[in-house]
Amino acid sequence: MKLPTLTVTPLGYALMWLIRNKPGTGYALRRVFETTPLGNYSSSPGSIYPALRGLERAALIESRDEGGKDIFYITPAGGKALEDWLSVPVSQDELDHGTGILLLRFALLQDGPRSRTLNFLASLKSAANVRAQGLRDFYDGVAGQGMPLQARLALLHGIRSVETTAHWAADARDLLEADERQQVFGKETIR
Repeated sequence: MKLPTLTVTPLGYALMWLIRNKPGTGYALRRVFETTPLGNYSSSPGSIYPALRGLERAALIESRDEGGKDIFYITPAGGKALEDWLSVPVSQDELDHGTGILLLRFALLQDGPRSRTLNFLASLKSAANVRAQGLRDFYDGVAGQGMPLQARLALLHGIRSVETTAHWAADARDLLEADERQQVFGKETIR
């Protein structure tokens, strides 16, 4: 029997991460979305429950009846899909769609090896630098110079936003590395 394929959404990955860390009912999972910043991805029953059903149909999670309640657990296939998504380097396409999903990935990396988080941040910095340079080249080129002032100002905002993402990724990486050294060598941070 061939399992149905499913394109997992950021909401689906967030659900799988929550379930992996603490199996629970659909209601308990929905409450996490309602009471935390994860609500930005959705907290409505109209999206949480269909996402859970889709993940279950794709055999990425499973429910078990425990005391009359369906408790969701991540399957080995779901764990692998989540790990693969968390481990993939940042692409230009992802960056072009904004930083919201990238920051979700960053937040969900917290329980994995520090090296994976550092690799994610390095790839985010690299992708942002490439994108910022491309935008800057356009801005400085003939096409950019021919744009109306307000359009150029809007483009400049975009360039600076992407540059800020690159700077943040570098700073976050430095802080995580310093924190790691502090944990290994004691309170004094080695620079």
